[in-house]
Amino acid sequence: MPLRRLEGNVYYVEELSWSAPVFTDRREAGEILGHVLSRHLGGAHVVFGLAAGGVPVALEVARKLGACLDVVVVKKITYPWTTEAGFGAVAVDGTVEYDESVARSLGLDGERMARRVEEVRAYVERRTRLVRGTTEYPGLEGRTVVLVDDGIATGYTMRVAARFLRRLGPSRLYLAAPTASLDGARFVSGEADAVVVLNVRAGPVFAVADAYVEWHDVSDDELVAYVDEARRAGILCPWLAG
Repeated sequence: MPLRRLEGNVYYVEELSWSAPVFTDRREAGEILGHVLSRHLGGAHVVFGLAAGGVPVALEVARKLGACLDVVVVKKITYPWTTEAGFGAVAVDGTVEYDESVARSLGLDGERMARRVEEVRAYVERRTRLVRGTTEYPGLEGRTVVLVDDGIATGYTMRVAARFLRRLGPSRLYLAAPTASLDGARFVSGEADAVVVLNVRAGPVFAVADAYVEWHDVSDDELVAYVDEARRAGILCPWLAG
C-alpha cells in the first residue's frame, strides 16, 4: 500500500481512505500501520503510544519498526456535557492548548480555566504513574520518534503530545494514526516532520470508532497489560523495563 502526499507533510493511503470501517480492531490497524511506516521510514528508535487507545496500535507499530515502546498520557479538556468531545488538551508536564473562545463561551475565564487545566493535569499525572510507574521521561536527542494514536479527530491530544515530545529533543518526530479527519491531520501537521494516516475522511461528522469493526474504550487495566506484554516481548523501552 503506497503512501501518497495529501498536502504539505501529510501522507495517506488512497485505497483505505474516504470510507469506513476499514480495520477489524486496533491490533490489526497497528500491524498495517507498522508495515506502511517501515516502508516509509525504514525504522525508528522509539514509538510512543498515546493513551489509551493508541497503545495497542503502537505496540504493533513498534514490533514492525524494531523500536522500543513507551506511553504518553494526554487528556482532553472536555465540554461540560460530554466525556468525549474536547476543546483542548493537557500533558503531564503542563503543556496545554485550548480554544480560548470556547473557554470564554463556557464561562471559563482566568482562574476558572486555570483550575480546570490543573484538574486535568493532575489526572494525567496519576494515570501516567499507573501505566509507566514514573512521570520522568529521558532525553531523546539523536533519536527518531513516532507518536501513535488510534485516530485523530480534532487533533488536540495529538498536538499537545507532540509538543511535549518535542521538548525532549528528538532528531525526527513523526505522527501516525490508522484514521484521521482531514481537518485533524492538518491541525497536527505543524508539529511533526511528517504525518502518516492510513484512512483519511472528510465531512461534517467524524468519529474515530467508525474506522473499526470492533471498538471499545481501553481501560487502565488493559493499558497496564499492554505495557506488560511489551516487557515480556523485550520491546519496552529500557528506561521502563527495569
